[in-house]
Amino acid sequence: MTPSLPPLDLHAHVRTTIPARDLERLGAVVFVATRSLDEFAATRKRHDAVTIWGVGCHPGVVSAQDTFDPERFTSLVLATSFASEVGLDGRSKVPMAQQEQTFGAILQVLSEHPRITSIHSSGAPGRVLDALAEMPVRGAVLHWWRGTPAQTACAVELGCWFSVNAAGVKYADDVAKIPLDRILTETDHPSGDRGALEPRQPGSVAGVEATLAAIYGVTDSDIRHQVWANFSRLVSETDCEALLPAPIRRMLSAARI
Repeated sequence: MTPSLPPLDLHAHVRTTIPARDLERLGAVVFVATRSLDEFAATRKRHDAVTIWGVGCHPGVVSAQDTFDPERFTSLVLATSFASEVGLDGRSKVPMAQQEQTFGAILQVLSEHPRITSIHSSGAPGRVLDALAEMPVRGAVLHWWRGTPAQTACAVELGCWFSVNAAGVKYADDVAKIPLDRILTETDHPSGDRGALEPRQPGSVAGVEATLAAIYGVTDSDIRHQVWANFSRLVSETDCEALLPAPIRRMLSAARI
């Protein structure tokens, strides 16, 4: 494995005012999931070297759903390689019909402008898969996936990827049903890493890598290499490498050696 490849965190939550140098000190590449169009808009003047900010509309955030505008989403998503956190939530106070309308509009945009897309499916994995079957998109990453084995097989058939955190790897039998070449790592800080080893911070995926290595019968280094190989393919699939910061593009080049 190329020693220069850092940890990869494909889904974390970070305040938009955090100094870029604080994120760089994490020593990881972090994809930050915003929960609303307004939250993402607050990051537009940032110039982070190893952090990617995603434009999101969380299905569990009433205000984000009520103010969602497809045209504004389109204009914002053109500025980033990452769309998040979008999807459906079976426990949300937002009516499911409204969630599905929003998610459908988002998928319509992403079918025309593919992005790495972190998808929330808590309490609604079947509905999310139905939406993806109806409006296929490239780059769909199911984050903190808790579908049944049959639903996991369906998601793989649909071409989905899976980002796994410390909470998710506790279900080893379920994780083992995900092909290794579809696995990515995440923290979902500060929620998905509550039971993780210290330090609990964005980019801290060493424990997840170690557990994945045990599940798949490989080494921790193998997992890091595989995650970056998968990430490279995900970037190629969505054709969004030009939107990534230059240091991350250099890391991708190293991963392909």
